[in-house]
Amino acid sequence: MDINKFVTQYWNHIATQNEEELPKYFHEDACIRWHNTNEQFNVKEFLRANCDYPGSWSGEVERIEHIGNSVITVTRVWSKENSFHVASFFEMSEDKIKVLDEYWGDDGTAPQWRIDKNIGKPIR
Repeated sequence: MDINKFVTQYWNHIATQNEEELPKYFHEDACIRWHNTNEQFNVKEFLRANCDYPGSWSGEVERIEHIGNSVITVTRVWSKENSFHVASFFEMSEDKIKVLDEYWGDDGTAPQWRIDKNIGKPIR
């Protein structure tokens, strides 16, 4: 399996909220955890959380790392109103996602206290 192609296509289906294709990426008993909001989902619940989320979305995988049967991605996901970066840790088994741990963060400007200190600079 071409894991880079797998996760890139997966993220495309996440961004387009493709409820028909997304189940194909998961083991039937997969566990998905969103740590920032202390939520754990089974596949059916995850599809509801993702596919029922309002708005039209886009996504771009910025980084993919492989460690044994694990894959780590950093992805930017955005709509007209919002932009996020998500670090995802995929535990793969038999070419499907068995466990997915995700950490979502809002994109935005640096806090004022750091701006006031004149430290740091934009990444892009």
